[in-house]
Amino acid sequence: MRNLRFKIPSKGTLLRSALDAMYYSQIYRLLESRCSGVGAIFTLHHVVPECKPVGFNPNRILEVTSEFLDRTVQQLRSLDYDIVSLDEVRRRLVEKDFERKFVSFTLDDGYDDNYLSAFPVFKKHNVPFTVYVTTGLLDGTAMLWWCCLEQLILKEKYIALEFAGRDFRFSTVSMQEKYKAYYQIYWFLRQLPIENQYSEVQKFNDKYGIDSSGLCRKAAMSWEMLKEMSESGLATIGGHTVNHFALSKLSPEQVRDEDLLCREILANRLGFTTKHFAYPYGDKTSAGTREFNIIKELGY
Repeated sequence: MRNLRFKIPSKGTLLRSALDAMYYSQIYRLLESRCSGVGAIFTLHHVVPECKPVGFNPNRILEVTSEFLDRTVQQLRSLDYDIVSLDEVRRRLVEKDFERKFVSFTLDDGYDDNYLSAFPVFKKHNVPFTVYVTTGLLDGTAMLWWCCLEQLILKEKYIALEFAGRDFRFSTVSMQEKYKAYYQIYWFLRQLPIENQYSEVQKFNDKYGIDSSGLCRKAAMSWEMLKEMSESGLATIGGHTVNHFALSKLSPEQVRDEDLLCREILANRLGFTTKHFAYPYGDKTSAGTREFNIIKELGY
């Protein structure tokens, strides 16, 4: 008797198949009124000129192309969505003004491609958008530790590290090996207390010659770029802390300091006080009820 092997579809494949079936059968139209919500927020990070060649790019999930953004705006307009500012989103939610479907675009952190690739698209279509700024990124003082880790694994063929008494030994020759090393180290670092996380990253930066400050400066937009966007009449500027720390790992005083200093720096640079705030990382382990209450008390 011959052995038969069946390949079990992944969750992603099953979900994609289910969504395709709903779309092509038009069943989704029956659910639209119940499931479509009143609006949506497009949470963007990087908008790049074109897709990078296939290779080691573990943060690719944070990228869209300017062409994709352009087509998205056009499709939203063709579907008769209102593309609105964050202030208008808030007004509609508070006043329960749900007569028309709406969307809003946001960009996190303050990368230079927001100015170089996203801003031209928004100007072309006269679309409002929000940039949540990590001020340490623009000042070159924040440590983008996930970028440091990516750079380390990209350039090395073998990595030997010791984190908090734990040894990490990885061959990083093949693409599969690089991704395995990246995600294992990433999630280990992500779970550490802030002070331990940054000291461990600094150790491998020193050992392998990773220029954290240089990576920060290379990725960031300038204050002049941000000011131009803020004066365009399209951009809302929001706070995203000074150092992009997971706020749940800080004391209440440190949370306030991160937020108030970010707000002060933005006010000094731009000449007005920001009203909106985005939580770094944004998942349940990085911000919760305590952080929400502190931000509310600060008047955002």
